[in-house]
Amino acid sequence: MKNKAEHTVSETDAAEKKSGASTAASEAVSLEKKPITRDISILLVLSFLAAAWFWFGHDIDHGAGIGLTISHWVLTAAVLILVKARKGLKSSREGFFMLGLSLLLSAVYGVYDNHVMKWLNLPVLLLISAQTLFTLTGHNRFSPLSGQGLWEGFRRYLDSLFRCWALPVRVLVLRERGKEGQQKIKQAIIGLIIAAFAAVLALDILSSADEMFAGMLNSAARQIGQIDGAFMIRLVLTILLGLLLFSHRASMFQSPAAVSPVNVPGKNHIIFRMVLAALSAVYSVFSYVQIRYLFAGEESVQMSGGYAAYARSGFFQLVLVALLTLCLIMPALILYKKDKSVRILSAVVAMLTVIIDISAFFRMYLYIGTYGLTTLRIVTLWGIGMILLVLTASIAKSAIPELKVCSALTAIALSTWIGLNFANIDRVVAENQVNRFNAEVRQGKWQSPNDMGYADRIAALASDRYWSPDYYASFRKIEDPQARADALALLEKRVGEKRPPLQDSGRRTASPEHRKVVLYDWNLSWLKIP
Repeated sequence: MKNKAEHTVSETDAAEKKSGASTAASEAVSLEKKPITRDISILLVLSFLAAAWFWFGHDIDHGAGIGLTISHWVLTAAVLILVKARKGLKSSREGFFMLGLSLLLSAVYGVYDNHVMKWLNLPVLLLISAQTLFTLTGHNRFSPLSGQGLWEGFRRYLDSLFRCWALPVRVLVLRERGKEGQQKIKQAIIGLIIAAFAAVLALDILSSADEMFAGMLNSAARQIGQIDGAFMIRLVLTILLGLLLFSHRASMFQSPAAVSPVNVPGKNHIIFRMVLAALSAVYSVFSYVQIRYLFAGEESVQMSGGYAAYARSGFFQLVLVALLTLCLIMPALILYKKDKSVRILSAVVAMLTVIIDISAFFRMYLYIGTYGLTTLRIVTLWGIGMILLVLTASIAKSAIPELKVCSALTAIALSTWIGLNFANIDRVVAENQVNRFNAEVRQGKWQSPNDMGYADRIAALASDRYWSPDYYASFRKIEDPQARADALALLEKRVGEKRPPLQDSGRRTASPEHRKVVLYDWNLSWLKIP
């Protein structure tokens, strides 16, 4: 029976490969006959407009704003409208759910100005938007929130970035059809490379033979050197980004490529058992230390810097350990869900990792109590909560192997992440820092601007070390008049600062200059600037 099943699986894989090959061949033929259609032309223009707006209308030091929101919404709407016109749009509740998340997350760029979250949101936005389009266009065979669907979407996304990128090039150079035309293109490219090499070699030899000719070449080189290098770099990046955006969107009009599901049962269960057993032993000792010294507050001579320093350090490392442990437990429960020993060991490791996760939270809690909130610390707290949720689900899956948890966990993680973005993190951080400063003033810690460390403390009110429009309302709540004036003056100074240029030594000079926000970078929080 086993051999027969394996034979059936191999026949299915062969059929899928044959089907994929025939589909690719038919697509190649169709593209050969008519490489650029009306729909493809629309996507091509929109993609290059979005790329050009990003690189030429965007201040990289400040971060993307409402321009990214508009570009994302327009490109997403264009694909869905064109696919619907072809009657290829698929009605899916999960697809529309992902679409809503995608639009909301991109809207964050047009609402708030938190620099850290802008960078962290980019990969999340790529994941959500790709899953949205693959689901609504019928490319994904599995739920976009499931483990199979996430893996399938990731594979399709990488393939889509380069699947149609050559279409604009082909429409410019392809004048003759068939193999003969392709052969001529190859010969032309090879000839161009050889001709360029021969011309450079000839110019070098002739310039050494004649001074007048060498002078003309040097003059031409100086003229070329006056071309703005930054402009050329942005132009090249615009072309590359435009091609990638176009290829990803245009691939929605092609037949979906074959992607093999992850359903192969694991055979190396002994390796997983040994690894899980080793982690159980190590985590048991670590958990004992946490319960005795961290949670119980027992002092030890081995604590470098005392209990306070011991308790307020190591949280990032513990979060990383818990995250890596999840990357081991979840595959083990999927591949070896019928192996009872693997499930038991996974449950033990998960329960011990819960103690590690709680230890990370307790350390972060103490750290925030001393130094206040920052964006990264808030994100870390969110990550600790998500890890605890996944660990709880892993323990449940160890007891009930057939339990489906991935879709619910993915939906919760994405929804809470978007909720975190709309919580106005800059305002939360500033309010926390101002409340702590007011309490310190009441306690008499800061009695005069001449106190040692006063200037650094005022600067630390913007604990993320950058300017944000959402700081103004919070800084006006500083009770001490002089401190309030100093804090607002600090914001006025930072709003005009721009990334200073580099000196020859590599150190940055202090040459702040006023920067006017451009449309692409603008967001609604800028309306709060007095």
